[in-house]
Amino acid sequence: MSERNLLERLEKLCNVDVDDVDTGLIASLPFKPHNLTSNQQVICNTMLADSNRELLTNMVDMYGSQGWEVVFDRMAVQLVKNNLEYITGRVLLQISPRHINNKPAIIQHCRRLAKYFDDANIPKARFAIKLPFTGAAACAAAELNSEGIRTLATSVFGLEQAIAASQSGCLFISPYYNEIAAYSNLSLWTNTPDPALEHPMSARVIHILEAYAKSYSETGNEQPIMVIASHLNATEVMAMAELGCQHVTVTGGNMKALLQTPDNLSPVTVPKPTHPYAHLITPARLKCLSHVDSLSPAGWSDILASGSTDYLTNNGCALDEAIQADGFVAKGIKDAMDWFIEAEEKAKHAIEREISMRKESASAQ
Repeated sequence: MSERNLLERLEKLCNVDVDDVDTGLIASLPFKPHNLTSNQQVICNTMLADSNRELLTNMVDMYGSQGWEVVFDRMAVQLVKNNLEYITGRVLLQISPRHINNKPAIIQHCRRLAKYFDDANIPKARFAIKLPFTGAAACAAAELNSEGIRTLATSVFGLEQAIAASQSGCLFISPYYNEIAAYSNLSLWTNTPDPALEHPMSARVIHILEAYAKSYSETGNEQPIMVIASHLNATEVMAMAELGCQHVTVTGGNMKALLQTPDNLSPVTVPKPTHPYAHLITPARLKCLSHVDSLSPAGWSDILASGSTDYLTNNGCALDEAIQADGFVAKGIKDAMDWFIEAEEKAKHAIEREISMRKESASAQ
């Protein structure tokens, strides 16, 4: 592609990740994205595509006797593996949303996924597992990270979740810039030509980034790398670089929009930071966001969540209490989990139908 476009510009400003498993799209990009993220919706829709019919039937033949969930997870691993050569970093799968409040179940699922990655010859350095970040997930993440299974805190909507992600040693964190409900109800979306300044979630992103920079400066401990997600248009995607996000995970639709938009702006002259937090400075025009939060349930009091609170004690009780106290966070997590469960149920029914067809065929012979 000879003409420069906004996707190439974005890669000069921060690290572009892809939120899709479309191998044709990913292989066609003008550069290798860094990480590849996915979720139940992405995996289910790709799994049921006509182009993957043969792969699905093969997976059912090999693993159908072990149940639908094994088939789904094995297929998910294969779908992300298909793209491993086209990215520079890690592929990511998300645990089942049914487990988010059950620490033992989270750990069991993550260890099973880690085994499937190993079976597929994907080393630990090339994958991570996404945990929708509740109290139980934070506690599970601490144990998993300590044994080398790296995690990403996802479905993040507030600073308390971010602090817990740091305390649990997560490698990445993915705040949702837009709540899932906004995709079907546009009245919940702040559609503005200047999202970095005017979108209500921008302030919370700034709070997280500044808290991590402060913690790194004071302790020297590495903080989770920001991999921000859930953008409703390409304008929002581009704005993430100005906020200071180190990685932006871009859906296939937004990826195509950025590829098709010429870059007519002045050349990028400032290189990407070599460390996510060592030299992080909030841009002067966005500094006002450090002291506002229109999403706060009780109005802004200029008091941020404290990093001194231990969110991992008592099975993450303090984090769960903080989530429930903030209606925006609680609703954001619930809506996301409902959406992912819907996809998981769709996949379950499709796989069980295939398993049933195999049994009927075998009994008829």
